[in-house]
Amino acid sequence: MPSDDRRRFLDEFVTLLAGWNMPANAAQVYGFLLLQSEPASLDEMAKELEISKSNACKAAKLLETAGHIRRVGERGSKRVLYVAREDFGTPFLLRTASLGALNRLMETRGAKLADPEAVRRIEELASFYGTMQSAMEQIITADTERADKTI
Repeated sequence: MPSDDRRRFLDEFVTLLAGWNMPANAAQVYGFLLLQSEPASLDEMAKELEISKSNACKAAKLLETAGHIRRVGERGSKRVLYVAREDFGTPFLLRTASLGALNRLMETRGAKLADPEAVRRIEELASFYGTMQSAMEQIITADTERADKTI
């Protein structure tokens, strides 16, 4: 069982990531892996977090698909271990692409379809999405370069 301080950290982490629509078990597993210096197995995660191994497995699959964690092999074993990714921007790549799509939608169709009084708002929203996409791309690029140096 985690220490009281680790438990409080994980509880707060779960609460904060709920706002990003991350399930509680996935947030717990992600927080746990962020705090680990070594890869962890599903058995270790389940035991430490007091969740079932099947819930740990579901959480790990979700986190891996989203780009938050990755699998690592263990020499001479078929056991799967997981670590938190070092490139923190990976999970945001889809959101960044989505901002670009929203920008294009507002610019190409939204402005044409909006009531005359709403065109300014649509154009400003398109600009906001474009600015957010550009900023996120710069941050992700810088983070990827940082992660590449640490690996």
